[in-house]
Amino acid sequence: MSADTTAAFVIEAVDQALTHTAAQNCTDPGCARHAGTIDCPPITVSRSPGSVLGEAVADAWYAAGGSRLDIPAGVVAALALWPQKSPGAEAADTIAAYIAAQPPRVLVCGLAASANYYWRLRPDLWTTARPLFDWTREDLHDTHLAGVQAVTRAALRHGVLQHTGNTDPAERSRIDLMSWVITSLRHHHSRRSLGEYHTPPDISALITAMLSNEGSTGKRPHQRGEWALEPTAGTGGLFRSAAQELRRDGEDPAERGWVMLELDPLAAAGAAVNALVWELGPRAVVGRGDVLAQPDLAEETLAQARDMARHRDDVMKMIRFAIATRTTDQLLEALTASR
Repeated sequence: MSADTTAAFVIEAVDQALTHTAAQNCTDPGCARHAGTIDCPPITVSRSPGSVLGEAVADAWYAAGGSRLDIPAGVVAALALWPQKSPGAEAADTIAAYIAAQPPRVLVCGLAASANYYWRLRPDLWTTARPLFDWTREDLHDTHLAGVQAVTRAALRHGVLQHTGNTDPAERSRIDLMSWVITSLRHHHSRRSLGEYHTPPDISALITAMLSNEGSTGKRPHQRGEWALEPTAGTGGLFRSAAQELRRDGEDPAERGWVMLELDPLAAAGAAVNALVWELGPRAVVGRGDVLAQPDLAEETLAQARDMARHRDDVMKMIRFAIATRTTDQLLEALTASR
């Protein structure tokens, strides 16, 4: 991030923290506080299989006239990352009704905020996931806005929050939702031309079970702190199965290191989202690139993650200082005006 970009980021963060003090001063059609609605009728929700949810999302998007893949996949990713989790996803229906009722531009801003929440936690994964969220900063035309709303409601009705709104990461890791959505959105010809076929979850589970065994003598003993590398990760389906296997054996996947490398930017972005949803831990990283052309991609990805964490810390210090300074200036102006 350049100095100019960093400065703009800090200014935007400060403005967001200190504005919207009075409704009459806000004319932003995307502001949830002033343009959103609290009239949120309940919607019918079912926890559909991933294949059904993915097809419903694709149908809603193309029926609305959409053509891009990043927007509908990003909608589902932002919903999957929605920060409000609850035990047993008991709050999912209420949250779904609230989100589904929002006007399109408020909805876009809310989805962006859901994704941006994770910048402070994992700036490296947030950066890799950005191809799924850059559209939230565009001035979308009516067709895209209608598509965002249609996809949001389809994903909510088919239980995206039921899949990903649980406080228990094991429950959030039952399916690779991003794989189902991205695969459903891609036309058959596009999948063939990319040579991209995501591993079916049953096959991923079988491969993981086979790799965890020592021949026929039983399971290989787990080694805390060891690393796993997947050079053609897709959206991370193999690591999802491996993490679930560890949880069943009483181990926390966050104690391991997970390195996922993927050539396709959209799939790599999905893997970054999944690493957060599945709570693979602080040593889960996703690198985007060609492992054949970049033999040091794994090491570069790890180094980049460390650099981004340090930069995040520096930016947060700047934001805290800027907010304190701006607040002090406002107090001084108020005191001066009152005399």
